[in-house]
Amino acid sequence: PQLTLLQFFEISEGISSSSLQTRSYSIMIQSTRSDKMRTWIIDKLVSVGEIAPDTCTGLPSNQDNSKRLSFTQMKDNESHLSEGLWFPMNYLEQMFRRETRDATAMSLVKFANGPILVSNLFLSASLMTLAEREDPDWFAFKPSSLITIIGAVTGILSAIMLPFMGAIIDRTPHRKTLFLLSCLLIMMIESIQITTIEKRWFLSAILQAINGFLFQVMALATYSYLPEIGRVVGREIMTEYTAEYSMLTFATELLHLIIVIGISLSMNYNDIQTGQLGQILNIPVCIVCYNLAYKLFTDNKPSQKASDRENLLLIGFKQVFKTEEGIRKHYGPSLGWFLLAVTFAEAGASTLTLVAVTYLKEVLEFSAEEIGFLFIVVIVCSIPGCIFGAWVTKMTCPKVSMQLQLSAFIVTNFAAFMTMRQPDHWYIAYGFGAIWGVLFGWFYPCENLIFSLIMPKGQESELAGFYLYCTQILGWLPPVIFTMMNEKGIPLYWGGMHLNLYFGLALLCYFYMLPWDECVANISENKMLEDDTRKERFVGPNSREIEIV
Repeated sequence: PQLTLLQFFEISEGISSSSLQTRSYSIMIQSTRSDKMRTWIIDKLVSVGEIAPDTCTGLPSNQDNSKRLSFTQMKDNESHLSEGLWFPMNYLEQMFRRETRDATAMSLVKFANGPILVSNLFLSASLMTLAEREDPDWFAFKPSSLITIIGAVTGILSAIMLPFMGAIIDRTPHRKTLFLLSCLLIMMIESIQITTIEKRWFLSAILQAINGFLFQVMALATYSYLPEIGRVVGREIMTEYTAEYSMLTFATELLHLIIVIGISLSMNYNDIQTGQLGQILNIPVCIVCYNLAYKLFTDNKPSQKASDRENLLLIGFKQVFKTEEGIRKHYGPSLGWFLLAVTFAEAGASTLTLVAVTYLKEVLEFSAEEIGFLFIVVIVCSIPGCIFGAWVTKMTCPKVSMQLQLSAFIVTNFAAFMTMRQPDHWYIAYGFGAIWGVLFGWFYPCENLIFSLIMPKGQESELAGFYLYCTQILGWLPPVIFTMMNEKGIPLYWGGMHLNLYFGLALLCYFYMLPWDECVANISENKMLEDDTRKERFVGPNSREIEIV
């Protein structure tokens, strides 16, 4: 169909990927600055649909001040790579295929992340066992502090380096390379950790802290694709994809737990051998899935190019402060309080897993297999937790649902650490594990839903990176405090209960948020973009001026 420039502007916001799959369009541009307008339209079309920029061509027309812009939509099947791939990559690509290459690659990443997360549980138990055998005069800390020290180091590295990594993603064309490099380093470290024995446990502990940071870098690189996937497939399909991604990770976590525990029990492995087994089974899955995901991820065009005089590390921190200032200025009562709540809540939730492993090992004297059994209960119960959380959210609103969830977290943590104080209470742990599973299944989807609904449109990539940074910036603090309490001889149950402080602060932030309807209405227009708006005027059909922002 032929579209005038004004008609194009009227429909451009509503173009969907499905309407672009099999059509060719041409647009007559009448403007004294046709080249610049043509470039703008191409960028617009690429942003609203999966259009190959190299299919856009400008053809001269009879008028000196006009050009005809033509473009075609790439077909779905042309955007995948199943032909020419060796087994099992070709099978995996077809099994996880989604509407775009990036969406397919994201599925593969989520599939591989589950075994990595679960193998860390077995490795943690192995490292604590080896640390207990070490000469107390050589290792300055208690063995029970080892896991939280690793978590603290990971949190500090993430808080310092993630803005720099974000600048690489936003200001350079190396996002895909950063993903590959982080995956390769993760696999190298996991391979080295297979050889974890009594004489090498401290090296494995150091590498584990680095590995945690690399996992966050990889997550940052992959999360940056989510806004682009959402723009192409639309909100409804993206909602389905988000649920599928979570279910893939849960499913592979559960499968990995069952396989490792089954082999360990049948072979009568000790904690160290179980930790090694977890790494051995984890690596092949990750190598295949990450490699295929790298092939499928598309190359990125930097949103802004850094000049030769600019320092990427400084750019990253400047962007963080600039985003924070814009949120505080325009969306403080809504998005601002929410992100502050995320900062505290994520610090408590991420540390709860570290504390749980330490507490189960030291206080309840769980073996690696028993810790694995408990986390099977947690993962299985997270599924009804997702359903229950969605029901509560539907009956109330996302803000109230999160307030109820945090209140339940505080009550459960207090009851769990007050009642589980000796090995004879091992059976109580499984009951609280089921409750924690429900709460985690409720927590993460609800938090992500709130962010997606009150995020100003037009800055999805920037705000998604800032959101991820908020989840990590205080991740080091609870492990440090837990370690200090443990080293001072304070009972571990007090260290576990101190996590309620972070959940309580998050709950307080939600109380200060605007009512939910006002939070949603507050993002009807993006006020942050208005501060940096650069306006240019073009003359359209009928000599009408069109303002482009």
